[in-house]
Amino acid sequence: MVDHRHFDIAIVGQGIAGTLMAHFLESYGKRVLVIDNGFQGSSSMVAAGIVNPVTGRNFVRSWRIHEFLPFAKDVYDTINAKLNIDCYTIANIIRALDTIEDENNWLARTQDDLVGQFMCTQADISEFEGKINKPLALGELHQTFRVHFAEILKAYKQYLQNKSSYLEDRFDYSKLVILDQGFTYEDYTFTELVFCEGYQTIHNPFFPKIGMAPSKGEVLIVKIPNANFRKMYKDKVFFVHQYDDIYWVGSGYDWDISSEAPTEKAFKTLSDEVARVLKVPYEIMEHKAAIRPTMHGRRPVFKVHQEISNMYLFNGLGTKGGSIGPFAAAQFARYIVHKDLQDLVLS
Repeated sequence: MVDHRHFDIAIVGQGIAGTLMAHFLESYGKRVLVIDNGFQGSSSMVAAGIVNPVTGRNFVRSWRIHEFLPFAKDVYDTINAKLNIDCYTIANIIRALDTIEDENNWLARTQDDLVGQFMCTQADISEFEGKINKPLALGELHQTFRVHFAEILKAYKQYLQNKSSYLEDRFDYSKLVILDQGFTYEDYTFTELVFCEGYQTIHNPFFPKIGMAPSKGEVLIVKIPNANFRKMYKDKVFFVHQYDDIYWVGSGYDWDISSEAPTEKAFKTLSDEVARVLKVPYEIMEHKAAIRPTMHGRRPVFKVHQEISNMYLFNGLGTKGGSIGPFAAAQFARYIVHKDLQDLVLS
């Protein structure tokens, strides 16, 4: 007889890290319980999920993107079939080149095989004609897409609830009882435990000082009637189509975090950028903010507790969660199942 209150592994946090970890652990046949407070404060619910292989003002290739990109698409395709949703949308990125130096750097990078493979020979900006204030020049990237984080999280939550494998609760560390062979929490028992709490891990007493440097991002949800932008557009801020006439505009980094709430300062900065870029009418519908779980080294982190060998932490996906997340979660899930130290290395 199956004990429906006993699980092989519990995961605390159902952002994109926790969701991907649950997906891979289930693929090994593990019975997984996810504990989450209903996405409250989750940066995954606010993020645009942009997967961009060429980043920064110097147009450098993103870290290990040649491995992460095809792996991520395969994983999202698997989740597509599992949940019967569309996990991502293929969309090129149009990038503003504001100076002669930017344009020269772009042209130079097109000759670099590692970077140039993601650059279009000529930017097709026909869908933006007459709708934006053009910069000096424009470049176009392909093999780019956006991951539908919010849709994935909501669908995976429903999937887990249908299996009675989801506990909607703000995790209370004081209620966790550590046993010789596992844990109890409320009236649940489980053998192993993974914390995937996003930036909230700064409050986790079991994994202090992991090197997290949380950064706040703020975005606007903007209605641009009949714009029909299907490519993503980057000019200081990103414009990313969501549905119908609705666009996500953001974001940026704020390292001086006083609260999770949106700020007037960021609203003014973002709204000024929208006014600068667009030549067509628009309406600002919403202003959102979230705190990202970024690390000082800008790399994801997986840790095994020093004394409790069946307790783990997976975190730090930051702004690259859409591309890095599937690969990192697969590696670390494999370690949890097989205890192979090689799977703890992601460098």
